Amino acid sequence: MSNIASFNRSLERIQEKQSRNREQVEVPNAIRPRHSLGVPIADIVVEGRLRAVDRAAAAHLAESMDRQGQLVPISVRTLDEGGFKLAAGAHRIAAAKLLGWVEIEAFLIDDVPEDELVLHEIDENLYRAELDPFDRARFLAMRKQVYQRLYPETGHGGDRKSLAYRENIKSQNSAFDSETPPSFAEATALSTPFSPSTIKRATRIGESIIPELQDALAETPIRKREGDLYRIAGMDGDEQQRLLTRLRDAEEPPASLSALKKDPTSTPPRPGNVDRLKKLWTKSSELERTEFREWLDLQGGE
Repeated sequence: MSNIASFNRSLERIQEKQSRNREQVEVPNAIRPRHSLGVPIADIVVEGRLRAVDRAAAAHLAESMDRQGQLVPISVRTLDEGGFKLAAGAHRIAAAKLLGWVEIEAFLIDDVPEDELVLHEIDENLYRAELDPFDRARFLAMRKQVYQRLYPETGHGGDRKSLAYRENIKSQNSAFDSETPPSFAEATALSTPFSPSTIKRATRIGESIIPELQDALAETPIRKREGDLYRIAGMDGDEQQRLLTRLRDAEEPPASLSALKKDPTSTPPRPGNVDRLKKLWTKSSELERTEFREWLDLQGGE
């Protein structure tokens, strides 16, 4: 199965998770069941998305929608001035436009708090098969910020006074009924394909690398090297600033952290006599080596 096909299947799994028996699993940012309606595509505003639409993914999705129809409705909110704003489903809209559709099936989710919608959009992106370690770290760090705004008592040293905000969220159909929601890592593991340990590791990358360095790393192959990103996350601010300076001065994007840390201005030491002898030895014939050994014996005898 290709990455694009995996992405389309991931969208279906999101819907399956949301419709799962609530007595078995409680997903913190789950959106309760609702009725869908047909919405004119021309009336939907698509802006402020977390990720740009991948044209290849939209084209592949269009092929699937042409064969099977629209399996997963998009989500929209009504605008005061009329029309709708997209909450989730940019690729489905792009695919529908490729097919020449004028209307698309949508859930109207005006009753869902804004932060829960952000979590929903982040989770859709986290299910994408081609997501690299860099994007995964950024999305999970963003998800943690939103989750802890919704449930501040789950953070380290969370202020219990802020429970009033949580009560307000609960009154707007939040998924939690208990007084103690799960930790960010536990809750996110229910809503994404990742384990709590993977989530914690990736979140540290997204939280600990300074924003300016993140922006610079986004344009390099290092974004695909999770080990390098994790090592950078463990550096202090001064070390990261030095990396940023070196990255900005580099003539070409470095392929790895070790290449980035290498000082391009440093001059390698000139080879000494021993280095030259070793090089000559490797190039010498056996007869020449025998002659050299005999010479060494004569030197030792003096």
